[in-house]
Order: sequence, then C-alpha cells, then structure tokens
Amino acid sequence: MHTSEQVIPYLQHDDSIVSNGAIQYFAETFNYADGIMKLLLSKLRSSANPDQTYLHMAYQFPQTSSTVAEIMDMLRSGSVKGNARVHLAQILLNSAPTLLEPVLESLQTFSPETAAKAEEHIRIGQLNQGELKAAFEQMLAASRGLDYGDLEFDYLDYLVNEIVKKQAISSKQVMKKLDGADPADPGNYEAVYYAQLAGKMKLSAAVPILIEYLAADNDLLAEQACDALVRIGTEDVITRLAARYETEQDDYFKLYAADCLGRIPLPSAEMSVIRLLQKEKNLTHATKLAGSLCFMGSKQSIPVVAKLIEAGYDNDFLDLREPLYINCVLNGVSLPQLEGWRRTFL
Repeated sequence: MHTSEQVIPYLQHDDSIVSNGAIQYFAETFNYADGIMKLLLSKLRSSANPDQTYLHMAYQFPQTSSTVAEIMDMLRSGSVKGNARVHLAQILLNSAPTLLEPVLESLQTFSPETAAKAEEHIRIGQLNQGELKAAFEQMLAASRGLDYGDLEFDYLDYLVNEIVKKQAISSKQVMKKLDGADPADPGNYEAVYYAQLAGKMKLSAAVPILIEYLAADNDLLAEQACDALVRIGTEDVITRLAARYETEQDDYFKLYAADCLGRIPLPSAEMSVIRLLQKEKNLTHATKLAGSLCFMGSKQSIPVVAKLIEAGYDNDFLDLREPLYINCVLNGVSLPQLEGWRRTFL
C-alpha cells in the first residue's frame, strides 16, 4: 500500500490525473508529508492549465513562511486566474495566524476582502483558552437551525484548530458533548463540530460514538465522523469498522465505513477491505470497496479490481478505471487497458 514518502514525488507527475490523485491521497488520509505544499506550488507554476490542479483539496495542507510568501507572490502578480486564484486565497487564509500576520499589510493593498478574513483568523489566534471556548459555544448556539450554506464554517474551523492547539476544551468535555448530542437533529451543529474536535484531538474514547454517527441521516455529521475516524486511525478503529460492516444492513453506513477504511494508511486496513470485498455480494458496495483499495494503493488487489471492471461493476456510482489507473502508475504495474482508459479521462 502507499506511504506518504512513496506518493509525494507524484505531486509533480506530468499526468494531471496522477498528480491530482497524489493531492487527493494527502487530503483524505491527513497523512501529510514534509514539503507537500512547496511541491504543489511548483507543479502549479509549471502547469499550462492551473485550473485542472485539485487546489480545493489542498486547503488544509501544512504551510511554511516560504509557501505563504510564494502564494502571496502568485496572487499579487496575477500569474494565476479564475478558480485557481480563489483556491489559492483560501489556502492562504487557512494558514496559521502566525504565518498570516507578516503578509497582512500586503493583503490589504490588493485584496481588502481577503485581508479582512485574514484579520479575523489572526484575531482568533490571539484568544486565550476561555475566550476560545466561549466564542465556540456562542457560534454553535447562533448556528442552530441554519442551513449549512449559511454557516460561518470557516470561522468555526479556525476556532476548532485553535482550541486543539491551545487545549481550550478537555477530552472529557468533548465526550460529554458527544454523549449528549442529538445526531437526528440536522439543525444542531454541536455533534458535527465536536466530532471534528474528537478527530483532531485523536480521542480514542470517541470511536464508538463516531461509528454510530456514520449511520446518521445527517450527511454532514456522517462525513465529519468519517474524517474523525480517519484522523484517529488506530487498529481499534479498523477492527470496529470492519466488524460493524459485516453485520450492518444500512447502505449509507457501509459506504461510509468503506471510505473510512480506505483512507487509513495501515496494512490492517488494507487486509480488512480485501476480506470484506471477497464476501460482498452488493455490486455498489463492492465497487466502493474496490475503489478504496485503489485509493490506499493496494498492489495485490490490482488484478482483483481489473477483473471486477471486466465482469461489470456499478459504474453509475463510481468509475473504477481512474482509481485503478492511478494505483497502477504509483505501483509501477502495467496493464494493457491503461492507455485506452487514460484517453477517456482527458
């Protein structure tokens, strides 16, 4: 299976399908390697079509003072246009407050709107533990009943990151909130953001609750629970997810569980997904499991997935050819179908 050290060179691969696959790997496993943002910016500068680069998946990539300065230079010079420029600005705003402060004056010169958001992020970084907790609880209360599109989700994400960094909320308090939350209430974002906290704090005690959240009708909650389980990423998470998958009847739970397992970069996760795929009779679920194996870079599953594609799979749910193509390239495996498949992706 892939490791971050194996994947990182492919951020600059000539084939955008492969380089975007590498971006997606880091974005969805949270298994960041040193220097990924520098390599991504280098790829962006050399790209004839920057909008094809999956910058929207790089919002949380770790930044340094040099990558922040490079992003500023690209924004200031106008060397990137359209959606790529929008995504770069968002990547910049997600940088640590200490990295934003030195570039704030330059931001104010050419983008007052971006500068105002940066100022807000910097201000959050200056809050103490008590202020962070109060601001977080106040924002969650104000968000009750809102549609997700109306949420100040950037603000909430900044608060979560600073709360984790400054240990402003204890693991005991997080567990108490998760225990008391109502996952069936789509207008209550407490469960969503405390699940996010649990993941970023790597709270093993939260694993049983987070697994239950995968069955929630609230898609946002299930997605945040899945991310949290991936971030925790222990053997216990893998064991519990695989065991629940085997007895679960709920379609959405099984899809989320397969997604979680495929994003945990441990050999036991790969073996669990292979075992589940061997037993799976539902074509959609088998397709998802096969996609997860490709995503995690399972070399031994390549002939299995190729056979599934030949025999027939749920291509309305997922086109398995692209993830298998990326998996083959990263593992140095050649299949006669690959070049023909690649032409269909362009």
